[in-house]
Amino acid sequence: MRSPLLPLGVGAGVLLAGWQASLAAQPLPATPQLVEKGKQTYQQLCAPCHGATGQGDGAAAYLLYPKPRNFAKAQYRLVSTWEQVPTDEDLFSVITRGMPGSAMPSWPNLSEETRWGLVHYLKTFSDHPLEITPPTPPPTEGGPGTGVIEVPLEPIYDEAAQQHAAELFAQGCAGCHGATGKGDGQTRQIDSDGYPTRPRDLTRGIYKGEPSPQSVYRRIVAGLPGTPMPMSDWAPGADAWALTRYVLAMSSPRQRQRNEMLRFTIEAPRVAQLPSHPDDGEWRLASPVNLHLMPLWWRDDRIEEVTVRALHDGGELAVLLEWHDDTYDHTAIRPQDFRDAAAVQFSLSADPPFFGMGALGQMVNIWMWKSERQADLVAFQDLEAVYPNIGIDSYPNLLKSPLEQPMRHALTLESDPTYVTGWGAGNIVSDPTRRNAAEDLQAQGQGTLKAHPRFDQEVVAEGVYQSNSYHVVFRRALKPKGKEGVVLKSGATVPVAFAVWNGSQGDRDGKKSVTIWQELKLAP
Repeated sequence: MRSPLLPLGVGAGVLLAGWQASLAAQPLPATPQLVEKGKQTYQQLCAPCHGATGQGDGAAAYLLYPKPRNFAKAQYRLVSTWEQVPTDEDLFSVITRGMPGSAMPSWPNLSEETRWGLVHYLKTFSDHPLEITPPTPPPTEGGPGTGVIEVPLEPIYDEAAQQHAAELFAQGCAGCHGATGKGDGQTRQIDSDGYPTRPRDLTRGIYKGEPSPQSVYRRIVAGLPGTPMPMSDWAPGADAWALTRYVLAMSSPRQRQRNEMLRFTIEAPRVAQLPSHPDDGEWRLASPVNLHLMPLWWRDDRIEEVTVRALHDGGELAVLLEWHDDTYDHTAIRPQDFRDAAAVQFSLSADPPFFGMGALGQMVNIWMWKSERQADLVAFQDLEAVYPNIGIDSYPNLLKSPLEQPMRHALTLESDPTYVTGWGAGNIVSDPTRRNAAEDLQAQGQGTLKAHPRFDQEVVAEGVYQSNSYHVVFRRALKPKGKEGVVLKSGATVPVAFAVWNGSQGDRDGKKSVTIWQELKLAP
């Protein structure tokens, strides 16, 4: 869905790094020191998904679709050789750019040396040599060549070539991708690992591989290893070039750019008075930054962008998140319902850990807002209104005398918290008396999310839903009371990331859309 918010680059802070400039890097040869550097980086940033031994079985793997690559099998998708063996440049490109259409993020913030170290370390997992043979062209009678696929000069793409490409697409591609490229042809497919997959909707511009004409050309002639996308039956050259241009024309460069995970600096000016409401005029002083969101469980129909603004007054920080959502999911009473939500994640160190909720010994501080908590503050959601014939258990209130006992002992705000187990145990999520839609949380990796004690719940948040968009403000003092909260200072920069949950799409817990680490810079 298209966000009505500002397009990328309009008043959008400072772009820190782009994969386009990084792909031209010169390869670095493998040395023991470089491989060791890659190993250390892998353990910190890659193992949570791909696993300690590279078999795609990391702690976060169950949350992800498509599944993380098994480096031991070394069956890579985005390769540039006829034998479907990746070159070092292929691996470097994927690490730098990521894989839109999956949960593989981009890592352009890592130094070139670190990324080349990762390339060489990943190759150590392979159960067979990754050898590149000398290049030879395909034989004239058809069939593949050897080595790196050589891309010939592009011929003129005129009206006749376009018509010919349309015929080629109808003959060889429409059966899976559909007559208009929307991925609605043969939709029930299985990949080489036995997982369900479906043809790409080419009109959305979601290219796992680099969307340059040369890269698309190679994928058209050699297919995508491990997927139902086969090697083409027609000879490389004019036919493949015509089809390349025909496919690229199904989406725009702007659409393809919206799928790239880029890194920005979010500037937080210092102001005399902080806004407390999303509609306050002070927000005009903060430059908006549009960040692209990546579903961890990928779906094409998704929330694509979240717009972020930030301000501080030397004592507190205010962050405004805005995103388009066609559905207002603010109740989760029924088991089939899930609520909308948003979160801001801070690294407690300048060198951030894995962006997916940190890692053991590397804590992150998370500020979370939930739509149903916001709705409860306006009008408490009545369970009996949803289930009018529900059975009610009897729970006497031992805090009151027998004469004060209500005739109906249902669980209400007047109940003894002992019988509302979460509330009685001090769980802030279960506390019906809280008047704040925010939660101050911490984590050290998947499955470790923990709320700060109630007396350390310093984050406040307020959200509104209007014109099919959410506007949510988070506020907190720069210096927290507890030890687990992020310490913010005027003039300092802190790593920050964001997440959005779409209840109508079944998002909950780890099923969400996220950004990679960004930088939040507080003005002096």
